[in-house]
Amino acid sequence: MATNRTFTMIKPDAVENGHIGGILNMITEGGFKIVSLKLTQLTIADAQA
Repeated sequence: MATNRTFTMIKPDAVENGHIGGILNMITEGGFKIVSLKLTQLTIADAQA
């Protein structure tokens, strides 16, 4: 059986408005399994690279 993986990025405004938990709940309730989670804040230089 093939395994499919996807990348999801939560936009900054959703983080600022406290929607991380709700978004993660929707993902798991949709039948997806979260295998890794990383919270990071990019510098302007990193974002432009």
